[in-house]
Amino acid sequence: MPHAKTTPFAMPLPEALAHVDRVFGIDAILADEGTDILKPYYVQSEPGYKRVHSEKGCMHMALNPDGVYTADGYFAQIRDVAYQIRQVQGTSVLELGSGMGFNTIALAPDHPDVQFTGLDLMEHHVKTANKDAGHLPNATFRQGSYTDIPADLHGADVVFGLETLCYAEDLDAVAAQIAGAMAPGGRFVMYDGFRRADFDAAPEDVRTAARLFEVTTAVTGGFHMIEAWEAALTRAGLVVLRSEDLTDQSIAGMRYLHNRAAKFFRSWKYRVLKHVMPKYLIRNAVAGLVGPYMIEGAGPNSGDTMGAITYSVLMAEKPR
Repeated sequence: MPHAKTTPFAMPLPEALAHVDRVFGIDAILADEGTDILKPYYVQSEPGYKRVHSEKGCMHMALNPDGVYTADGYFAQIRDVAYQIRQVQGTSVLELGSGMGFNTIALAPDHPDVQFTGLDLMEHHVKTANKDAGHLPNATFRQGSYTDIPADLHGADVVFGLETLCYAEDLDAVAAQIAGAMAPGGRFVMYDGFRRADFDAAPEDVRTAARLFEVTTAVTGGFHMIEAWEAALTRAGLVVLRSEDLTDQSIAGMRYLHNRAAKFFRSWKYRVLKHVMPKYLIRNAVAGLVGPYMIEGAGPNSGDTMGAITYSVLMAEKPR
């Protein structure tokens, strides 16, 4: 993995876990495993995404292939979706888990003849997105779930989801919904975190870092394995076209957030925020701190030890 250009780890993994345990309690965080905290997490975390993660409200990881973090990395996934729209000459696009609208609002101006619809579970996300998309006649956002995609949204030429399908519980049911929403010849694009097939072989502290990241980003059931998604999409009648590990490209962004989070844990001035800010919002500092270890291993250099999570893209097509 390239790491020469990335900022170094702020601290060794044992020190990071000790910080988390002292400030939050590792067992207290992991007690939320298997518990549905999705709605309160996103309600509380919205200001954090805009003030810390991305000022425009992006809710996914940046991809920086050259190993240098820049905010342009937040558009890497969107550029791939735009390419798929051109490939199928699409006229309708459905985004699953559209959040505050960052992706669809970025895509719509460059594709004026394409109708974009964002579907999101959270009412406050939909209101924010529709307000910000008020100047775009070809973009709209609706409240709903990818577990039951409305029939009037079926026939989409491109369906995509960026870091949202990790929350799916029944992969076969969701894959069937996705396939049902796609037009023949349409494309499905998914970017997300995935547990490695050999997750249990990773060092215990790396697995702990992964579990902390999962819970503090509300993926309390744990990331799925990409092989499970490939199988579910195939059973739903789709043809998998691409399954690629992009973990290397996520390192710079992960380390950027890691170093910002380290300031919180090292300064009492920041830590006092724990007592005045919402529980799930402030726990994002944990995700920021432990993120690099779960994908790179314990360090001190990337790849020195085994990681537990990959960041990957999965793409499928619906036969004509």
